[in-house]
Amino acid sequence: MYDRFIDGNLIILYALSKSSSTQEGLPEYILNRVRLCLDIHGIIIRSKPDKNNTVVYTVTDLKSIGYVKQGLMKRGIGEDKMVFDTTSKNVRQTCDSVIRFVKDRVNPPKIYFVGSAWQRKSFESTVSIKLKEYAVQFEGALDSRPVAEIDSENAADSPKRGIQFYKKQAKDKAANLLLNLLFQNKREVSKR
Repeated sequence: MYDRFIDGNLIILYALSKSSSTQEGLPEYILNRVRLCLDIHGIIIRSKPDKNNTVVYTVTDLKSIGYVKQGLMKRGIGEDKMVFDTTSKNVRQTCDSVIRFVKDRVNPPKIYFVGSAWQRKSFESTVSIKLKEYAVQFEGALDSRPVAEIDSENAADSPKRGIQFYKKQAKDKAANLLLNLLFQNKREVSKR
């Protein structure tokens, strides 16, 4: 997994809003993510020795930056501890951007990903490939949007089946065949 000393903390606040709502401010599900991010930041500040080396890496669109920044600053996070990514459009691109952000560090930070609870599956399948060298923890916020809206966003975020998927599938099949052969031979010997 990872074999380097962990130095610092990186909280990824996934605050992309897919809805085309005309309301002013952030949607409730994004506000839930911001609140969870602030809770995690508070826990880190109160309990970790490397608390001063904590950065909030926010993935959002241009129209929401001001609202997210205001929400974070209200609870004491300084502007110098915030980084905004407006180019990433899904979890996979976010992981690529985070890798570029931390790759030059001698010792990587502990990474916390704050998204909606339903994003865990797509996040874990992406992280197992992209961020396998880092210590990563998923934190899921409540998301009370309609199921159809969540499903459409989840479909856009679901990882594509790449070469790693097929390698793992082939390895699992080979292991199953080998185990079946071994145990089948043992059953035949024990019947005699």
